[in-house]
Amino acid sequence: MNTVDLARRATADPLVRLLAHGFATEYHRPPEAVWRAPYAFRLTPPAAPPGTGTAPRTGWVAAANWHVAAAVAPRDDGMLRCGSLHHPAETAELPLTGPAGHAPGWAARPYAALRTLAAAGLGRGGADLYLNATLPDAVGLSGAEPLECAAALAVASVHADRGGCPPARAQLARLLAAGVPGDDALRRAVLFARPGRLLAPDGSCRPLRAPDGGPQPSLLLVTARRSTGGATATATALATAVHDALRAGAWSASWPGQRPGRSVLLLMPPDRRAAVRAAVAEACRRGGLPVPRFLRIAVADAARRED
Repeated sequence: MNTVDLARRATADPLVRLLAHGFATEYHRPPEAVWRAPYAFRLTPPAAPPGTGTAPRTGWVAAANWHVAAAVAPRDDGMLRCGSLHHPAETAELPLTGPAGHAPGWAARPYAALRTLAAAGLGRGGADLYLNATLPDAVGLSGAEPLECAAALAVASVHADRGGCPPARAQLARLLAAGVPGDDALRRAVLFARPGRLLAPDGSCRPLRAPDGGPQPSLLLVTARRSTGGATATATALATAVHDALRAGAWSASWPGQRPGRSVLLLMPPDRRAAVRAAVAEACRRGGLPVPRFLRIAVADAARRED
């Protein structure tokens, strides 16, 4: 890949172009690879009509059409130099072997992932790494798993470019699961997702379908803004909003992560999206909350290298 061209290519994703340019500005050389990794989420599919199958309704994950990105160039001194578009004053230089260095909070999980790979003999030479996350943490989709996977794929790929075979994604998944605490189901979605399909706990997949056989469902991520009444008032208003969304035509509501939070993922017929949004906004208003954040989600594909 001609990475100078990627930074200047008019047809490239603007955020990818910005990341490649930021890397070159920070490290005074172009990156040798840029990888994108999707945010991932958990989803409770709508109940199927009786007699149409017995697929479980829990444990399904998928990738979203929103991404993090990692730009990378290899080193040969065993060090990781890590920067971020969102933290320009916090570039860190950290050893990949031996005693661990002190990583800034935003870099801790990618650093742990790359130390895990180095311990397995992958990318031990080191790297210059530059990261970007497109969504704020407040949205409710975890950025940790996609950032770990993007960093691991990027560093492994550029060292493989110098000779040898890149590790299989299944190997990366096993290494990360063993060495970095996190949500392995979300990592699986980041690494193995397919457009329009949900991944089951056993690794199988199924299309995202409407329970009535109609058009492909719409997904809407709703994130409550904090109430002046505190966490309890926020949770109560969000629960009311979910109840009203289901009455307005949504099929299901689920937490996008492992635990309940301020975000809920609503699945609905496309023609009910406006009604569901209106019902949620009105419920939040009645509960004393500002209008929530709404983010449309599509079921997307797995992490990939930008060429």
